[in-house]
Amino acid sequence: MVAALLLPALTAVAKSKEKGPSRPPIVDPRADQLLREMGSYLADSKQFSFRADINYDEVLPTGQKVQFAAIEDVAAKRPNRAYVEYQSDLGAKRFWYDGKQITILDSAEKVYATAPVPGKLDAALDTMVDAHGFSPPLADLLYSDPYAVLKKHAIFGLYMGLSDVNGKRCHHLAFVDKEVDWQVWIEDGTETVPCKLVVTYKMLPGSPQFVAVLSEWRLDERLADTVFAPKIPDGVRKIDFVNVERSAAKR
Repeated sequence: MVAALLLPALTAVAKSKEKGPSRPPIVDPRADQLLREMGSYLADSKQFSFRADINYDEVLPTGQKVQFAAIEDVAAKRPNRAYVEYQSDLGAKRFWYDGKQITILDSAEKVYATAPVPGKLDAALDTMVDAHGFSPPLADLLYSDPYAVLKKHAIFGLYMGLSDVNGKRCHHLAFVDKEVDWQVWIEDGTETVPCKLVVTYKMLPGSPQFVAVLSEWRLDERLADTVFAPKIPDGVRKIDFVNVERSAAKR
């Protein structure tokens, strides 16, 4: 059965995971250094949480582009725990990874699905994309080395200067990949966290965008394992995930 509760894979990595640049990337050294510092800062934080205020486009069959909003709360405990709560104009979903399996709950549809995955978070995120065609929004930041994951998807990169994001002074970086253009704003200070992310899907009709403003960062927060344990309410029906390879074989 199709798992209709899948969250959209909206990050730059999720959209262009299979294709790398065919020539050496051209990235401004300052942009590369700032991206590296951000990645190292997140990698060194073994437990963390943040909130994202999201706006994203959908293109109607008529070609009209409409915008929806969402709020996403994310928590991670390396090497093998993650939790995402995603509430949007189009519904609410929750995602758990407890080191053994992923669980996704669609409260509106009253269905959930589970699937076994490898023990480390990096491998689990890769398995979700490869086997099930699914990745939580902003999953790139959950990898053990966010810099390495993001840098693979930068054919061209610029340092755009300093900007204000919700009252915080941030470095603005802009990158080009084959299928997406993406921008990130990184806080200028001792906490080099991402403050904003914009992804433009230039290969899709209408070039829809995904915009996330990140806040309420709590680095090295003590997170109990119960945060990452699935909480399925009564009256919810279990369904199966889509298997990408099986679906392709049927076609």
